[in-house]
Amino acid sequence: MPLSKDQITTLLNLVFQTEPDASDCDQCFRDLSVFAEAELAGFEITEALQAVETHLRQCPCCQDEYGSLRDALHAMNEV
Repeated sequence: MPLSKDQITTLLNLVFQTEPDASDCDQCFRDLSVFAEAELAGFEITEALQAVETHLRQCPCCQDEYGSLRDALHAMNEV
């Protein structure tokens, strides 16, 4: 099935918005808990964790994982 003009436009916009990302999903998952804890504590995101932050802006799968982890950490802090 061919893509519509709107679908092509959406895909091209996503490609142009993509930032260089030195991190892949595996690396992001390894550092995700440290990133989440630092963010939750209000710490400045270190240069080492900026790759996680960049990857999260671009990867829906990792965004979902991060959202679940963040929600769990919030719930643990409330107990």
